[in-house]
Amino acid sequence: MNNKHKQCVDTLAGREQIAAIVWLIIGILQICTFIFSIAGAWNIYASITRFRQAKLVKSGYPGLVNSYDKWLPRLIVGLLINLFLGGVIGAAGSLYDIFFVRGYVLDNKQTFAEIEADPYLAQ
Repeated sequence: MNNKHKQCVDTLAGREQIAAIVWLIIGILQICTFIFSIAGAWNIYASITRFRQAKLVKSGYPGLVNSYDKWLPRLIVGLLINLFLGGVIGAAGSLYDIFFVRGYVLDNKQTFAEIEADPYLAQ
């Protein structure tokens, strides 16, 4: 993997891990307050999926760009759930996902497309 590809994959995987940890912490805090337990359960589920996603990113899986491109509706639902049922901190996590994770993939679409075309670039 050349430096450009490695840097993109490592950055995205790191951002996914950060998102997973953030969602886990938010979910636990929300469940502990009982008031926001629905949003907390949603956020713990989001955390689990993000830990899995971080591993997939490292493998250079086909369809990565398309997958992130299609995430926007799901991310908006998460934002709305957190705004109405989980408070401001959950909304901040949703904005992180939209702009720093999904946005990163779309900004580096060409590099990730090259990795999709040649999965050995991600190794």
